[in-house]
Amino acid sequence: MQHLPPEALALCALGEIDPGETAHLESCAECRAEVTALQRVVTAGRAPDAAEELPRPPSSVWDGIHTRLGLSDSVRSDPFDAPERPAAAVAAAPAGAPAPAPTPQESPAPSTASLEAARERRQRRRLPQILGAAAAAVVLAAAGTWGITRVLSDRSEVIAAVDLSPLASYSETGRAEVDERADGERELVVTATGSGAQGYREVWLIAPDVERMVSLGTMEGTEARFTIPANLNLDEYPIVDISDEPFDGNPLHSGDSILRGVLEL
Repeated sequence: MQHLPPEALALCALGEIDPGETAHLESCAECRAEVTALQRVVTAGRAPDAAEELPRPPSSVWDGIHTRLGLSDSVRSDPFDAPERPAAAVAAAPAGAPAPAPTPQESPAPSTASLEAARERRQRRRLPQILGAAAAAVVLAAAGTWGITRVLSDRSEVIAAVDLSPLASYSETGRAEVDERADGERELVVTATGSGAQGYREVWLIAPDVERMVSLGTMEGTEARFTIPANLNLDEYPIVDISDEPFDGNPLHSGDSILRGVLEL
């Protein structure tokens, strides 16, 4: 199935649609979705609270639209450069005077030049609409690109994980995962069921000798996320530990661990 060209989709979103395009939209879900998306932008632009004064786009924007849509040379100039037409002065008739009767005249047949001029005037009247629709399409395309980039940048891969086991006098269970994002940043995601801590919980990465350790921060609730320092080697600090820390102002590990596990790297 051949789809409608972009300029036709834009005009459909603005309400300028012919029967042939209506029939196509009824049978083509893809074009119908494009028109619906453009209509949202048009509706937002026509909202009463929309800004009345918008910055004028540079002439290069219209040059690109003119080339893209293949418009004629008669509309090559930037529509924002066109002078405003002054309102026609109408002489006021004396109060109570009857309106003069129109003089019968034979309308001459329109010449080819006049028809061409009328066509160009109609095309010029549609330029602001085409320009607005084209700008809306650019905004949607930019938004789509931003969304795709954001999704790709937010993707992460689990590179290590371990189930956390409770230590003596505790019954909680938990799990720790190391997520690596597309930008290379690593994040430790820790979950735990409940909290039997007497003070507050702190999450640590500990070396196998249980002497060297790095605090990642405190944990509240059943899930917490911590950014792992870029220069920290998980092969040297593979133990994930959740400790019960008293409110004594001492930054060192209390020696009272609630959950612990060794990451499978």
